[in-house]
Amino acid sequence: MNRIDSAVQKAARLMEKGEVFILTGHERPDGDAAGSVLGLGDALTSHGKQVMMFASDELANSLSFLPGSSRIQRRLPDNLPQDYILVLLDCNEEDRVGEYGPRLVKEASSVIILDHHLGEGFCKELSQPCVSVIDTKACATAEICLRLMKVLNWEVTKKIATCFYTAIVTDTGGFRYSNTSSTTFKIARQLVLAGADPYEIALNCFESKSLAKLKLLGLALETLETFYNGRVSVMLLTPDMFALCGAKESETDDFVSYARGIDTVEVAILIKEVKSGRISVSLRSKHSVNVAELAGRFGGGGHFNAAGFKTTGDPLEIKEKVVALAGEYLIEKVSTTSKD
Repeated sequence: MNRIDSAVQKAARLMEKGEVFILTGHERPDGDAAGSVLGLGDALTSHGKQVMMFASDELANSLSFLPGSSRIQRRLPDNLPQDYILVLLDCNEEDRVGEYGPRLVKEASSVIILDHHLGEGFCKELSQPCVSVIDTKACATAEICLRLMKVLNWEVTKKIATCFYTAIVTDTGGFRYSNTSSTTFKIARQLVLAGADPYEIALNCFESKSLAKLKLLGLALETLETFYNGRVSVMLLTPDMFALCGAKESETDDFVSYARGIDTVEVAILIKEVKSGRISVSLRSKHSVNVAELAGRFGGGGHFNAAGFKTTGDPLEIKEKVVALAGEYLIEKVSTTSKD
């Protein structure tokens, strides 16, 4: 049994024995974070567990169709349940949960981390029992949740299948990204057979955009620039743009894909300033540039081809630094390839 399978077994035993759970994911929950929390939360509830699901930010409109989405709480009560097990999904750093992350971890009796991003988790830093299941080869965190349910011999209902399929179809970009494999399609088939409706899910996730979002996208595209002979692209969003369109930050997660979609581009950058001086940067690459490593230079992280970070300061200065660093990575890759 390999290390990951062993960790899955340990997490399954902890879930089976536990009675009270709090499930949460990263800030600005995407399809994988929301789908994994809701799917696993439903499974735990159906097996008699007391479950609270939490998110520091509201779900995007495109995810509000998910079964049980109204159960996700945005505020923590003053007194959390006694002896709860915290399940942290789709991230492996407590700070990524938001301002409540440290409290959730500190007051938990045990912690389970389920994630597919690069990182080691923080189990070694904790005094309470902690199990970390981090599999960077998984197409989505929902895939890890499915493995847990298989070990526990828990049924994948239509509701759960809908949540997990949504997680997988969004995190693979509609089965287009490099994290898509033959296993991904096997899992998708399993979920469809369990009741997930691919058409309705795709309609909600990819073809139910608000007018405000499209207007904001139009403004973002007007800022599109390329550098290094078209191999790096950048888009910028400002507080004025959000205010003018009445759009939410949760509606911008896929904007960077438009910058990435340029035929010559290897690295795409989206710089968002929702509130003055508070910057969020999304990074995407197509092939050889490890944007998780790039994001790490600014205190962030993610996947090899999809990552990001948060910072403060002047967005134009940050843009200059990120573009320059992306250029260094490109030059380094060209140099390495030529030597090979």
